[in-house]
Amino acid sequence: MSDGNYFDGQADKVFQARNVYGDVHFHAPEQPAAPALRVQAPPKHYRNNEPQLDLLTEIHDEALDRVAIAIVRGAPGSGRTTLCETWLHQHQDRFDRFYEVRVGHRAGADVLAELLSKLGYGPDEMQASLEGRAAMWQSQTAGFKVALLVDDALSAAEVKALLPTHPGSYVLVVGSGFDALHTRHSAREVVLEPLGDEAARGILTELVGEEKLAAEPEQLKELLRICAGSAAELNVAGMILARQGGTVRRLLARIRAKGALASAVFDVAYELLSEQEQAVYRFFGAHPGSGDVRLEIVAEVLSLDEFDAEDALQKLVSAKLIEVIRGRYRMSELARLHAATLAGELSEVVVGYYAEQGLRIAERALPTGWPAKIWPGFAPASEGDAGEWLFAEQTNLLAAAEVALQAGAHEDVIRLARALWPVYKDGAYPAELAAVSQDAVQAAQAAAMPLAEGLVRTQLGFAQMQRRDWASARKQYAAVAELATTPEEHASALEARGLAFFEPGLIARQQGRAEEAVSLYSQAEVCFRESLALAEEIGADRRLALIRMHLAKVVSPEEAAVLLSQAEQGLKNEPGNLVKVRLWQGRKLIEAGAYEEGAAALSELDSAAEKAKLQRERIAALRSRAEAALARGYRDQALAHAKDALNIARLHGFTAEATDLLIWIEQL
Repeated sequence: MSDGNYFDGQADKVFQARNVYGDVHFHAPEQPAAPALRVQAPPKHYRNNEPQLDLLTEIHDEALDRVAIAIVRGAPGSGRTTLCETWLHQHQDRFDRFYEVRVGHRAGADVLAELLSKLGYGPDEMQASLEGRAAMWQSQTAGFKVALLVDDALSAAEVKALLPTHPGSYVLVVGSGFDALHTRHSAREVVLEPLGDEAARGILTELVGEEKLAAEPEQLKELLRICAGSAAELNVAGMILARQGGTVRRLLARIRAKGALASAVFDVAYELLSEQEQAVYRFFGAHPGSGDVRLEIVAEVLSLDEFDAEDALQKLVSAKLIEVIRGRYRMSELARLHAATLAGELSEVVVGYYAEQGLRIAERALPTGWPAKIWPGFAPASEGDAGEWLFAEQTNLLAAAEVALQAGAHEDVIRLARALWPVYKDGAYPAELAAVSQDAVQAAQAAAMPLAEGLVRTQLGFAQMQRRDWASARKQYAAVAELATTPEEHASALEARGLAFFEPGLIARQQGRAEEAVSLYSQAEVCFRESLALAEEIGADRRLALIRMHLAKVVSPEEAAVLLSQAEQGLKNEPGNLVKVRLWQGRKLIEAGAYEEGAAALSELDSAAEKAKLQRERIAALRSRAEAALARGYRDQALAHAKDALNIARLHGFTAEATDLLIWIEQL
């Protein structure tokens, strides 16, 4: 080991964390996926690059006792990904498993989620943090040699999180500028130069046929000069020439009309598309982020029938302008740069779609009522799997928020921040939630929308609480209170502020800092009682039920029993909130000394909490059951409950809760 937060040398398995107490376990998925063994064959027209293929072999041969890393560099459209796929196809017998993942501007945790899903893990089986998912990936692939193709990587840190550990594994990275991989992991570079004339002619021959090209030798030389060895442009040019009646002379004439620039190949390809196909092409140039999209979104944004949109997409796939991967469509980097020059105002339309539709789907997934107060006439989506849609599109929503902020589309930034709330509300992505909420705060201020500002400040405060930055969270909630103009807004702000006192108070109590806990609980109680008074004034039944539940947390068990019974009646149609009410009913029984009764109540709510995906509540219930068992003198039972809670915290990425539990277990 050496100084710094990294590992040097070789090991079979490595788990990295700030503090580790006890055992670390990562369970296999409930339904393991079939091993990925085969690599797609290269296209028939793939040509040459033999020196680069030989170098890829050399790099792997020299690192059979460790994980080999090759960085494949080259200009966009030079065929970097195809080079990697060709080598892997030729040498797939060297490996036990093959995986491919595209990074782009996606969050590292999302990339690892894709890889873990290929092992058979469902979203609820994965840890939420980047570090936790990286440890799961390394643990579950430690028993076999992995070939991993990482496409469109932007930084060394992204790649390091994806590295397998079994000796003989091979990671091929398409990108450049990864100094840390050179210094820490002995990565080597493979530079892909533009194709030579012979290789370029071979591609065209395979696509068009020798007879057509031989009939126009001088024109062919000019076409090769214009394409300049770009595999992407040669593919597009070949598909144009393969059309009935297509000649090199006619293609050159079209290109010259565009100025004989390299991008003119794409200009010509674009002109040969139908009106609908051109619209779809422009859509990809306007799309934010990675450009991976589903058919339905293309159809809805362009107001096309889904069958017409699918036909247009397939035509672009046939023309080598886009590709389809796992049912979603993406455009190559070079083509997207060209398409972006034609997108015009369509970018605003695409971002606007994600903002409007994302918020409608989010409000279906998690009804709050706030969007209708900010935008009169707003209505949530009426059908579809809202949770699945938000999970699949969260990277595009984040990218759209960034584009909207740069474009000054302030209301879209706010909508997108709220659209992401159901994805982030359980605390799995505090950094992402903080970033998008901070942008939304700025947007709301610029748009002079105090109600929206208060709402996204509440999100920002929540993210800061997840990171245990209590002081910053309280500042946000104080600002929310100042922005409030109605009793309902004041009640909401006071409730949030009370929680910012209660949460650290609960931790202080669990850690034995009684005096600090009493002080924090007292401040939380003041906020909660003021919020309750406002809720009674406005007569909002649901808000009354929620604030009664929160107030019950900081008052005596006797008063809490009444409050929780009232809250239970008010929230009887909300399974998730009912779990939270019953959690505190059990906790308050334990606080009153009714250990067996309280532990039994907490035991009964676990299945409902798991069904509602309330992992934090499951952790809290097990922690309280452990405390009750310890109070009765059953140390082994307490330890078992605490370890169960720890496993849930680790699995779902609740790092802070896991750390608290580890410390408590060590002290048993």
